[in-house]
Amino acid sequence: MVTKLNICNLALAQLGQSPLTALNEDTERARRLNLFYEPVRDELLRTHNWRFASAENALIRVDIPAPAPDFVYKYPAQALFVRRVFHANAVQQSLPFSEFFDESTQQRVLRVPAAAARAQYTRRITDESIFDPGFVKAFSLALACDLAVTLTADSQLAGQLWTKYQLALEEARRSNMMENFQQISSHDAFTEVR
Repeated sequence: MVTKLNICNLALAQLGQSPLTALNEDTERARRLNLFYEPVRDELLRTHNWRFASAENALIRVDIPAPAPDFVYKYPAQALFVRRVFHANAVQQSLPFSEFFDESTQQRVLRVPAAAARAQYTRRITDESIFDPGFVKAFSLALACDLAVTLTADSQLAGQLWTKYQLALEEARRSNMMENFQQISSHDAFTEVR
């Protein structure tokens, strides 16, 4: 099972560093990994519509005035990136939407021209056991890239890791898209047989 420690140790291995036994070690490596881990993870989750991080839910209306014909909704709590908004009764038709911060309620909200809307979004995943293997590889390389100069003072290594990261990310995205396509194709075939 993949854990935060596993991912951090994969990043350290890419840097030619010895593994950590725990993330609460009193070392510069552990402090840096803990500092970079969540921002790098969330940034990588936002880069693609990862199947394991996809969610769809009804949006919750907020009582904030909006110019007609718009309605205001809460930004989904676990959403890192809202990819699509649609009317609850017309799933195939995407709706235009805008995101903004409402000063009066101190929250992120969405403005949508529909009284009943749903959203598809990428959610923040904190359970590493859910991560796709390709995502794990790309994530560990992204961490290694961000830490290369700090932990090794080797800018050439940072450049090499950046190239490896780009290739790993491209492959992970391609695998994810193929998996999504196969799921859709299987669903369509099943639907046609019925």
